[in-house]
Amino acid sequence: MTEHWLLLDIGNTHTVGGLFRTDGTRVAEVRFRTDSQCTADEYRVLLTQLFRERLGRDIWDLAARVVLSTVVPALESIVTRACHILPVLLVSARLQRDFELAIPHPEQLGADRLANVAGALGLVAPPLLIVDAGTATTFCLINRRRAYVGGAIVPGLETSWRALQARAAKLFSVELTRPDNAVGNTTETQIQSGVLQGYEALIEGMTDRLLSDAGLEGATLIATGGCTRLIRLSDRFRLVPELTLLGLFRYGQCNV
Repeated sequence: MTEHWLLLDIGNTHTVGGLFRTDGTRVAEVRFRTDSQCTADEYRVLLTQLFRERLGRDIWDLAARVVLSTVVPALESIVTRACHILPVLLVSARLQRDFELAIPHPEQLGADRLANVAGALGLVAPPLLIVDAGTATTFCLINRRRAYVGGAIVPGLETSWRALQARAAKLFSVELTRPDNAVGNTTETQIQSGVLQGYEALIEGMTDRLLSDAGLEGATLIATGGCTRLIRLSDRFRLVPELTLLGLFRYGQCNV
């Protein structure tokens, strides 16, 4: 009989939950704002309500286990308690996986990045570069031997925009809508151009520099993360919004 796994990716800003069958079929997905002040009971109620809207059934009657990735340490125990009697697999560098970590301190690598690497390697052959555009923007490099060799971390688009608003008193809030022309002729369009097209240029430029320094020119490029919906990357990037969930599923397969 096919089981269902509940996959939870808890980011600094948003949490994404997915229900997958063990044959890899995605059944349902929910997304909500991360709240580190939530109690276990509140998280359980929220997950119950959101999945019931998608499925018409109780998620806790369907799921046989939980695979959890979080970059918010305070929520590890809270979400584990919210899942009640279900076994919870917490993604970390200590778990079994089908790739290597060729870095000095693998225990420092975030669970979301581990999941992204696992998910990407389940889709395409290495070498790879993965961009995850979220609260922070991360770059992950995987060489031809399926080894994660490093990357880079920069402030995310919305993080940078909020910092600019907080520090520049005369700049007002604008809707983050991407202008077609990089040359703005009003303060509003100049902010939009600088924040959005400047962020695109950062990703494109860092990608080229990382590939060159790592000697991985020709690598497949994959982009994921909530901020990818606000920008327009070049056609060389393959957009995979569900990448982290796919990686959590792969971790579940490697750690049955």
